Amino acid sequence: MQLSILELNLPWKERIALLAYRFLQLEQTESPVEHEWKDGKYFRTMRIPKDTLFIGRAHRHGHEVQLLSGTVELITEHGRQIRESPDAMITVPGFHTVFRTLSDVVGRTVHPDNGERSVEILEAQIFEPVEELRSLGESIHQRLICQESQPQLA
Repeated sequence: MQLSILELNLPWKERIALLAYRFLQLEQTESPVEHEWKDGKYFRTMRIPKDTLFIGRAHRHGHEVQLLSGTVELITEHGRQIRESPDAMITVPGFHTVFRTLSDVVGRTVHPDNGERSVEILEAQIFEPVEELRSLGESIHQRLICQESQPQLA
């Protein structure tokens, strides 16, 4: 029996990295992000289709995450839970999540407006780089392949 990646006996960050590495090799679902600045805040609104496995990036800072419409199965290192809109949570630095959309979803994150208008710069300020996650996932993937190919001693 093969365990799912999220059931492997690895630290949470490594499980997400391995999952991300393997999923980045597949065709990606488009989830457009809308950017809005108002009332001293920067809003990132994302529309995610039903039956999408969404792998976020680690948050550099805590911020509010809002589920504006839809239902998701939130998967964290502490387990799984169903979240239905309207819902919100405050994340902490290092927060890293995976969720599966059970319906079409609209989600939004809320950040202080620091005056920056370059989305690329803002993403670098808010989230850990995807390349670091992919690279860690690739190294774990290679390590697991090596372990599987080694003969088992009785």
